[in-house]
Amino acid sequence: MKTRFSTLDIMCVVNEIQKYKGMRLQRVYDIDHKTYLFKFQLNNEKCVLLLESGVRLHVTNYEWTKNEAPSSFSMKLRKHLSNKRLEKLTQMGFDRIIDLQFGVGEAAYHVILELYDKGNIILADKDYIMINILRPHTEDEKQKFFVKEVYPNSRPKNRLNPPTEDSLIQILKTAKHSTNLKKFIFSNFPNCLDYGNCLLEHMLISGGFPTNTRIGIEFNIDTDIQKLMNCFCIAEKFLDNITTLKEGFIIQKIDQQLLPDGIMKELCTNQEYHPFLFAQHQKLPSKTYESFNEAVDEFYSNLESQKYDVKCMQQEKGAVKKLQNIVKDHEERLKKLQDTQDEHKFKAELITNNLDLVDNTIQFVRQAVAKQLHWDEIWDMIRQLNFEDDGCTYAIVKNLKLSVNHITLQLFDPYNEENKNEENSQLIDIDLGQSAFGNAERYYGSKKQSAIKEKKTIDSSSTVLKMAEKKTKQTLKDMQVVASINKVRKTYWFEKFYWFISSENYLVIAGRDAHQNEVIVKRYMKSSDVYVHAGFSGATTVIIKNPINQPVPPATLNEAAVMAISYSVSWTMKINLQNAFWVKPEQVSKTAPTGEYLTTGSFMIRGKKNYLPATHLILGLSFLFKLEDSSIPRHANERKIKGIECEGLDNIEQNNDEFENIPSENDSDEDLEKNIETQNEETSYTVNDDGQSLDVKTNNKHSEEEAEKEELRFNNETSKNVIDVTSIPNCSDTCKSVEQSDAASSDSDDDDDDIELDDVNDLDKKNESNKPQILKRGQRGKLKRIKEKYKDQDEDEREMRIKLLQSSMNEDKKLKRAKKKDKKNKKSTDKNKAAGNKKIFIKPLPMLLEAPNDTIQLELQKEPIKKSEDNENSEDDETDKPTDLTETHMLDSLTGVPYAEDELLFAVPVVAPYTALTNYKYKLKLTPGNTKRGKASKTCLNLFLKDKTSTTREKNLMKSVNVQDIARNIPNGVKLSAPSLSKVLNK
Repeated sequence: MKTRFSTLDIMCVVNEIQKYKGMRLQRVYDIDHKTYLFKFQLNNEKCVLLLESGVRLHVTNYEWTKNEAPSSFSMKLRKHLSNKRLEKLTQMGFDRIIDLQFGVGEAAYHVILELYDKGNIILADKDYIMINILRPHTEDEKQKFFVKEVYPNSRPKNRLNPPTEDSLIQILKTAKHSTNLKKFIFSNFPNCLDYGNCLLEHMLISGGFPTNTRIGIEFNIDTDIQKLMNCFCIAEKFLDNITTLKEGFIIQKIDQQLLPDGIMKELCTNQEYHPFLFAQHQKLPSKTYESFNEAVDEFYSNLESQKYDVKCMQQEKGAVKKLQNIVKDHEERLKKLQDTQDEHKFKAELITNNLDLVDNTIQFVRQAVAKQLHWDEIWDMIRQLNFEDDGCTYAIVKNLKLSVNHITLQLFDPYNEENKNEENSQLIDIDLGQSAFGNAERYYGSKKQSAIKEKKTIDSSSTVLKMAEKKTKQTLKDMQVVASINKVRKTYWFEKFYWFISSENYLVIAGRDAHQNEVIVKRYMKSSDVYVHAGFSGATTVIIKNPINQPVPPATLNEAAVMAISYSVSWTMKINLQNAFWVKPEQVSKTAPTGEYLTTGSFMIRGKKNYLPATHLILGLSFLFKLEDSSIPRHANERKIKGIECEGLDNIEQNNDEFENIPSENDSDEDLEKNIETQNEETSYTVNDDGQSLDVKTNNKHSEEEAEKEELRFNNETSKNVIDVTSIPNCSDTCKSVEQSDAASSDSDDDDDDIELDDVNDLDKKNESNKPQILKRGQRGKLKRIKEKYKDQDEDEREMRIKLLQSSMNEDKKLKRAKKKDKKNKKSTDKNKAAGNKKIFIKPLPMLLEAPNDTIQLELQKEPIKKSEDNENSEDDETDKPTDLTETHMLDSLTGVPYAEDELLFAVPVVAPYTALTNYKYKLKLTPGNTKRGKASKTCLNLFLKDKTSTTREKNLMKSVNVQDIARNIPNGVKLSAPSLSKVLNK
């Protein structure tokens, strides 16, 4: 198979890429350490140029998987080449070296691509001084390829002239007799190296020489020299006209495999690519393309899938060969049993026909043994007997096996006088413990046993062969299914990280090392996401992807905390009940304090950290199945927020954060500064060389005790502003209570702040639309007493009392506004500025589920005056909508609970907190233990495949998953737990 460009290929591809000159380079990407993508654009026209060091250069129309983060070489290319035009694209000399020039004049840069040996990519300036080099090295101790060295322009070789007739004759005379003509020319004529193997073979065949022409046999120097000169003329003419070639060709190979059902299966594989269909390829299967560039792109783009097809065919051949071996072994066994029967029957008949001779010989040996003679003496007596008797009275003894009480006799058929020679004799073992007749019966018995075995073998052969054939066909079918699954299989972008989908349909990702920690924060973390970290040495960075601008539910936060702690040193040390925290993306910074620096994967955490409950180290292993689009609606809301308390927690936390950020009226300027300093707490998490260990650095201007006291004092101040208005049977009492509360707040208001009640008329609607909240400390008992007190009220009575309360509050609100207008005009604007232009209003909280409908909890809160409420509301509405519908649809298309009627495409292994896998069909619990990842993944797969509820399609999908893909997300050292795990695996 062809693996790299030849000189002819470079000439053709450089000629075809000339049409892209003048396009600007937008970006450089790296696929691996030696393959790079140059993305060009001019107006609406785009192209992507692929460069692989030492292998190829062509324009590609396929999508290639890029590295997660650009390499240093890519960054260097971007720095010098971005936004520059491709001015020139030339082949240096007649060598496999290509020069790409970007920019002109003093701003010109050159990218030199070497496509021979180990290859190289060099970035040089206008004077060919190397700025960066992919593979620094030294050649011949003279030419140095390092930064700041000058690239030797004289290094590429030029095109050589063909040999003359005289030089050709002189060199050919030095060839040995019967030397292959093609090999000799390729080794002894330098210009033939430029031709390449394909063009050399093409010119010889076109000139009339077969492929295996030998000097001195098919080739005669005297008579065929002119014919050979014509071959060189064909090659030179081809090189002169190579730029006129417009098509591309891929030479293919067809492999055939005979399946057990008699069907011949064919596999067509790509072998070579060429700009011309050479003479030696005329009779081979080939595929034609509009350009050579397109043929090359197709060849390399399908190379991996072709390798997989070849691998599948090899496995099929192995399965078929195994079946053939079974059939062959069965046939050999039958033949061996038949031969044994014939042999034993023949021996028994010979003994029967020579009963007297055999009996006399047995008696003679018995007597010799009875005299207790030495075995050598007995053997001498037998040889003397054989010589003197000549087979008349005694049989000829060929061997003594006295250790097993046997002797070996040479017997002839007495009824066939013509064939009494050694070739027609038979050596037979005789048991000295039996007579001649007894020995004959023994051989007849062996023949009978062989006949019984043959019959049993024949009887069972049909069943065995049918089972083997059925198993082989099933194996081939499974291979085809797995092959089709792997071709459909789509690798998601998040699979390169640790990941899982929470029980509430949030995607959670975590870095495997320091580099990935850096990538997920810089590239994948958005403003609506949540950053989770364990907060101690040896933990990874976890990001909760939030496609909608709404608070992340507590269950997802807790599951992310389990992930953050599990992928840390806590797992190997088996430390349970660790606390993790979460912060917003704006609190995560890469800016280090003055005099310090942050290494890769290290970040500064500024502000308040929200700590989560302590978690256990319990993970789960399962499979997610990709649904076809028509099956997705069947799994709508499969993973959703469950429970009322979970829905209201974040709202309460959000409101508490707002209270903590608002200073009290009685705070002095110094207290305000202290509050600000306390909140601006900075923490850095530094990743060590192992990729996961972190060092925690905290810069606090107040001690923790002072911060707690300050927060306690702050909460006490704000708690004074919470008013609980309960339903009173008498409407006048209700009005009085509201008046008293308003009067108290107005006496304490020295500024020009207004006390405003939100529209109480819409209170019922807000209570229905807002989500219930989690009860604060002390509220649960209070609400129980309220519920007990008003348990006799029905819905109508509650509704009436609420309306009465609303009307009284609205009237009082109008009176208070009229009184406040006069006070506003008298107050100075300076005092307004000092107060921070704050506006006080009473904001109703969402109604609690346990409380009666006429129980209202109002919360006094300061908020800055909003300039344009309409604009802000419109922005909030936009942010509440999903920002990434594609990602949401992708998560919805993955299910852990497949139905029988679903159309499943492929399976994806997932390792997640066990609580996230509660409803999954297949799950296995993982806790810290001693089982290695590879064994755990195999055990998991075997367990799921033996599940009685699993369908054939699900089994095939799980079989198609590589064990390495299952094991890569499992922590080191696990303990497996599942119902009846040992019973299932021992079956």
